[in-house]
Amino acid sequence: MSVVAIICARGGSKGIPRKNIRAFAGHPLIAWTIRAAIAADGIEHVVLSSDDDDILAVAEAHGALPHRRPDALATDEAATEPVVLDVLQQHPIGQQATTVVLMQATSPLTRPADLDAALHQMEAGHLDSLLSVVESHVFQWSLGQDGTATPLNYDPQHRPRRQDIPDRVAENGAFYIASREVWDAEACRLGGRTGAYVMQPWQAWEIDTEDDWFRLEQVVAERNLSPA
Repeated sequence: MSVVAIICARGGSKGIPRKNIRAFAGHPLIAWTIRAAIAADGIEHVVLSSDDDDILAVAEAHGALPHRRPDALATDEAATEPVVLDVLQQHPIGQQATTVVLMQATSPLTRPADLDAALHQMEAGHLDSLLSVVESHVFQWSLGQDGTATPLNYDPQHRPRRQDIPDRVAENGAFYIASREVWDAEACRLGGRTGAYVMQPWQAWEIDTEDDWFRLEQVVAERNLSPA
């Protein structure tokens, strides 16, 4: 079995320019994800896909195998799945992968222990895929086009305590694990018998905005975290 982590990091970024190689808590943002994957016992190889020379150079300097993606997969509209499939089909290490760990560079709080625990959970549970989540005790509503709001997960006339909302989790975007069979058959990061690995509340955020960046750097400082 060959477990390969794939990180997708495009050069263009609308919300935070050059965010993938911008210094986050003293290190390039992509270094956090790369080094977490390298330090995980269950991951054998780390491949970073990008269209950007600077990103590829930084990735290689931190131990990832660089893979240049085609220009057609580097547009604002390009989805992640075709980028992963390009690695699986075109990169020598990707071609050997039997388990794929898709990691997000915008989730720098992922720790090596999370990855190893999730891989163990996937094997022990005989799962085909798995996603990272955090517990969610949010009262959810749907907004209609007519301006009305409809509750989704509780009855306002019998309002529960937040901690009593049962079995609710939300994707945090940190990582997704799937077998090669799932990728070959469904061209998707999730499929078949799917499980969820529950991460800590402080790992709930990913970086999309400057506010996210500031918040996560505070978490890193408070917890004295560093790249693995």
